Amino acid sequence: MAIYDSKPSVYEANGDGSFTYRWNIREMQTSTGIDDGEQRTQWECNEVVVWATVTREKLMEAVLASLWSSDYEAKLINDYNAAKEGVLDVRYIQRYTDFLTARKDVKLQVEQDYAEFVI
Repeated sequence: MAIYDSKPSVYEANGDGSFTYRWNIREMQTSTGIDDGEQRTQWECNEVVVWATVTREKLMEAVLASLWSSDYEAKLINDYNAAKEGVLDVRYIQRYTDFLTARKDVKLQVEQDYAEFVI
């Protein structure tokens, strides 16, 4: 998670052959740190750095790896299968379903942002 004082761009060339990709950019109000109740606007987002040449696949891989390890997904699948067999509670089925939904949402966002990047 990264925090900026001004709204960051979705894509940014870093000048060294890499690009920063940001998604889930959200405006938030934070305290100024002074005890007067003042608020300031900041932006919070997820971000990854990808080296050129940026492809949809490379970007997708970096984003998904930053959010979930392959070990995490494997555990969810194992728990899902165990729940289907009655070994674990059925809530493990929902955990995997929730993961699949969240991953689908992220993939759609990356696809949309990438389409704008290549234009």
